[in-house]
Amino acid sequence: MTIWAPSLDRSKPLYLAIADAMTSDVQSGLLAAGDRLPPQRDLAWKLGVTLGTVTRAYAEAESRGLLSGEVGRGSFVKSASRVAPITDLPADQNDMVDLSHAIPPPVISSDELDQALLAIMRDPRKLGLLDYAPPEGFAQHRSMAVDWLKRSGITAQEKDVFVTAGAQLGLLTTLQAITEPGEKVMAETINYALLRSTFKNAHLQPLCLPQDQDGLLPDAFEKAAAAKLSRILYLVPTLQNPTTNTISRNRRDDIVAIARKYDVTIVEDDIFRLLDERVQAPTFYTLAPERTIHITGLSKTLAPGLRLGFVVTPEGQDRLLRNHLRSMSPRSVGMMGEMARYWISSGKADQILVRIRAELSRRRAAFMDVFQGFDYRCEPGAPFAWLALPPHWTANRFAATLRTHNIGVSSGNAFDLTAMREGEHHIRVCFGSPQVNWRPSTTFEAIRTLALEHEDDHFSPVA
Repeated sequence: MTIWAPSLDRSKPLYLAIADAMTSDVQSGLLAAGDRLPPQRDLAWKLGVTLGTVTRAYAEAESRGLLSGEVGRGSFVKSASRVAPITDLPADQNDMVDLSHAIPPPVISSDELDQALLAIMRDPRKLGLLDYAPPEGFAQHRSMAVDWLKRSGITAQEKDVFVTAGAQLGLLTTLQAITEPGEKVMAETINYALLRSTFKNAHLQPLCLPQDQDGLLPDAFEKAAAAKLSRILYLVPTLQNPTTNTISRNRRDDIVAIARKYDVTIVEDDIFRLLDERVQAPTFYTLAPERTIHITGLSKTLAPGLRLGFVVTPEGQDRLLRNHLRSMSPRSVGMMGEMARYWISSGKADQILVRIRAELSRRRAAFMDVFQGFDYRCEPGAPFAWLALPPHWTANRFAATLRTHNIGVSSGNAFDLTAMREGEHHIRVCFGSPQVNWRPSTTFEAIRTLALEHEDDHFSPVA
């Protein structure tokens, strides 16, 4: 018999504290497969709790697959399946400081992940999460999405909200649902790097429109709309990727007026909005709910692996998207949705978002300090900067040179929807690198030093 008397976290229900302690001790190896646990009455006496509490704790542990009871013999720790441990990146990639992905910095703790997983384990309905979700997502996840959207000032009905396996898939599905093959979609020339392939996969053509530091130019939009060159406009209105531009309220009003005049549908991709904690202009969905499809998600504001997208349709226009979702089946993952639901409903998501904003602010400040005097765009809350290079550098050559010094950035050419190479002398520098050992100021100094050099061999990387 194992002499097991765990220390308990008495801030939670005692039966859960006992089951959680057992889970931890099994994972750490303190309790091994085949160990016989103390009789329930003995453990209750040792811990100073009631017999009913221990009985309930053992039942909880058994539901988690931690132990089995044998009549007349007692309770035993079950054999755990042997699986390969989670590994890190290959050794040859560990030294690369990757500033090429627009992701939030990793601030979620192991305890926060464990709490979400334990909440799922305790739910008696958890096996239902292994079934296919409905095309529009599980009802509890759509309700969660409605709650999350309120943070963007959006009041939506659950029937008009769809949960997809990421905002990117939500965008692709939306475009396919509302267009015909070969149709043109209006979008700013410098835009999201995957937009070109998204249009291609949806069998669409981009109709590129000029922009300034306030975003899309209304005159160019009206000219294209009046000529009936396109009936759909795609926008990232807040912290646009890669320029970090945020469209002002006046500019939004102008765009909405033009869209109404020429009956244009607006596809609003607002995935970065919650990173900027300033008071913001209303979403296009709020300003023009009758013609705006709003898309957002959690991977840019909580964790990149949390692939959940939320699509909101104009009221009464959900049928077309629902039918297309049924045929395309970009269904969300139930387990992932439950993790998100736990964090959002418990308030953890808001705490995580506050920490992400603070860490991005710290890294953004380091970038701005190093690049004083340079030409760049980096609005408050932005998880990246759009940096203009000195004229002796092209974006592709500069990015390739940085890779030889174990620093990864994105060439500006990747964000140009045309063949005009408008991003030829820009790079995007992201701040969400998951590595805990990289020093922002040192890395940014290295980028700045190289940018100012004419000859590559004058640059020596900083460790």
